[in-house]
Formats: sequence, structure tokens, C-alpha cells
Amino acid sequence: MKVKAKRKRARRGRSPESSPVTMLESELRALHRDLRMIAKAYITRLENDLLICLAALRSYGPIEQLPREMLHQIRDLTIIVRNRKLKPEKGRRKDLRKIDSLILDLVSTIGQKN
Repeated sequence: MKVKAKRKRARRGRSPESSPVTMLESELRALHRDLRMIAKAYITRLENDLLICLAALRSYGPIEQLPREMLHQIRDLTIIVRNRKLKPEKGRRKDLRKIDSLILDLVSTIGQKN
């Protein structure tokens, strides 16, 4: 009986499925996949919002026909976009939040006119 119990313990220790290291490794791989999928979906959403803004701007027609108020609004948005303070080389969430907020403002301002 004791020999069987020792064999079971020995097998359990060697089993790759039950090793805490292997389990954590598997979970980290799954987390990595989730991160990639979420980041890709997030970037796709932001890029689509930017494309919506570009399409809305193109749909305004000739600049001569735009009301003066809209021209001022477009100029203000241009200044806001131009003055963004980002440090992409650092890869910070703070910069992503700024970009997200900026695009949201653009979509709400430009998109509502379309």
C-alpha cells in the first residue's frame, strides 16, 4: 500500500497540468492574448472614430460655403489637436486617455454636424 501511495505522489509532482508554475504560465499566456485582443479592438475603435471625423470634414463641401461660426470651430479644433502634449515613446496610459478624450471631443463636435 505504501508503495502505491508513494507512486501516486511522485506522479502528481511530475504532472505538468498540476504544477503551479505551468498553471501560472498558461494563465499569463491567456492574459497576453486578452491584452492583444483588447488593444487591437481599442485601437480599431479609435481609428474608426478618426475616419468618421475625416469623412465628416470632407462632406462639408467647399470652404466658401461654410458659415463663419463653423470655420471658427474648425480652427479651434485644429489648435487643440495641434497642441496635444504626448510622449509616445513612454507608452503611458495617460497619453492613451488624452488621445481617447481628444477623439471623443472631435467626434462629438464634428460628427454632430454631419
